[in-house]
Amino acid sequence: MTTPKALQTLHLLDVATFLRIVQWNTRKGIRRFARLVSCSADGWLYPAVPALAALFSIPLAVQLLIVLTVGFTIERVSYYVLKNSFRRNRPPRAIPGYQSVITASDEFSFPSGHTSGAFLVATALTILLPPVGIAGYLYGWAALVALSRVILGVHFPLDTLAGALLGGSLAWVALQLTGSLLL
Repeated sequence: MTTPKALQTLHLLDVATFLRIVQWNTRKGIRRFARLVSCSADGWLYPAVPALAALFSIPLAVQLLIVLTVGFTIERVSYYVLKNSFRRNRPPRAIPGYQSVITASDEFSFPSGHTSGAFLVATALTILLPPVGIAGYLYGWAALVALSRVILGVHFPLDTLAGALLGGSLAWVALQLTGSLLL
């Protein structure tokens, strides 16, 4: 059983790590890049993934559409329940005097929805399209999404770690539910 003292220590470590990372946003180029990467995971691009697969005649385009639809349906519900259960304050509310670079779209911080979506897509594509050799790029992008959310000051590092675990795990669940992953 986790003690309140252990949770407090974990929170203090998370805040200290956050404060080190957000120092990077003082450079305009990094701030711009973080905004761009973060926007790539806003969700509006995700429907284009199966559409592009179909455009390039990738045989798994319909399967990819089904997996992502199932995955995002479960992910959005899970994300909403977790956010509203944990109710962790975002950095600007948790750290006196701190101002984030952007304004978050919702009130709570844990887990990161941008990160969970990015890791869901990266995991699903990596499993469904393994011969394409894009896993490193996809997971690199997903990791940059997570980092961008911290650099922009709207998430603590553990929020993004939880988002990565949530998204990657739910991609596996969606693949299992749709019969796309045969173990």
